[in-house]
Amino acid sequence: MSETEAVRSEEQPLLAVIGAGGLCGRYLLKGARRSPFRVRAVVHGPAGRARVAALGADEIVEADLAEPDSVRRAVKDADCVFMIPPAFHPEEDVFAIRALEAAEDARRFVYLSVLHPHTPGLRHHLRKANAEAAVRGSDLEWTILQPSMFAQIVLSTWGRAPAGQVDVPFDVSHRFSFIDLRELAEVGVKVLSEQGHASATYELAGPTTTPAEALRIAGRARGVQLEARTVDWAKAPLPPGVADDPSRGSDMRAMWQDYDRHGLHGNSNVLRMLLGREPASFAEAAAAFDVP
Repeated sequence: MSETEAVRSEEQPLLAVIGAGGLCGRYLLKGARRSPFRVRAVVHGPAGRARVAALGADEIVEADLAEPDSVRRAVKDADCVFMIPPAFHPEEDVFAIRALEAAEDARRFVYLSVLHPHTPGLRHHLRKANAEAAVRGSDLEWTILQPSMFAQIVLSTWGRAPAGQVDVPFDVSHRFSFIDLRELAEVGVKVLSEQGHASATYELAGPTTTPAEALRIAGRARGVQLEARTVDWAKAPLPPGVADDPSRGSDMRAMWQDYDRHGLHGNSNVLRMLLGREPASFAEAAAAFDVP
């Protein structure tokens, strides 16, 4: 542990991060190294445990979000809970509400939602909106974070493609707001460790650009030329894991269809306020891209 990282003790509050093994969870764990918390990484199984093993968590526990007793054990004695629901899972709202109920003895609860959760065409967004309603009805001290698209998702999904044309299943000329996951993690730690964020819903939209420009930037960061090309969302191949699940596949295609019509963009003022500086550009995220 470096000199700048926190030296933790049993007297420090315990933070349980549910969904710690995913992309966002791993960035949060990395950001929490300098936080005032002892950190318990809650993962789904051995693969998640392996992914977070080197990220500095004080504890790693496995939990099945479909089993209430398993979730209760995972958050037992936690002072704070940060809930990251599994992406595109048909029961992600049920899982979030289950975590909320299991955290009844916690002091704070932070729920990671999504930008524009009430968008009718985005079924996985609507599930997050349903979970948000339960969070707002809770007696816990809660905060809801609504991030825009993760820059690192674009960088890992399309930005690693071979040089040349890159097929994207929605209109690459539409505007999207991209948030750097390093800054989302910074905000997550901030709202957990500071007073004044109770009952707050924060829209966290990073700077806006188009997927076409984002992929050109991603290519330059690698020293190659990438050129985004729009392909039919209804025919584009689904990623591994999603393709084997009809429900997730249908939700992803609905997302692509909505993106093809509207893009997904928001305002950066709230993110700027919370960071106390200008949010990172897509180029800055690309230059520093490294998955924990």
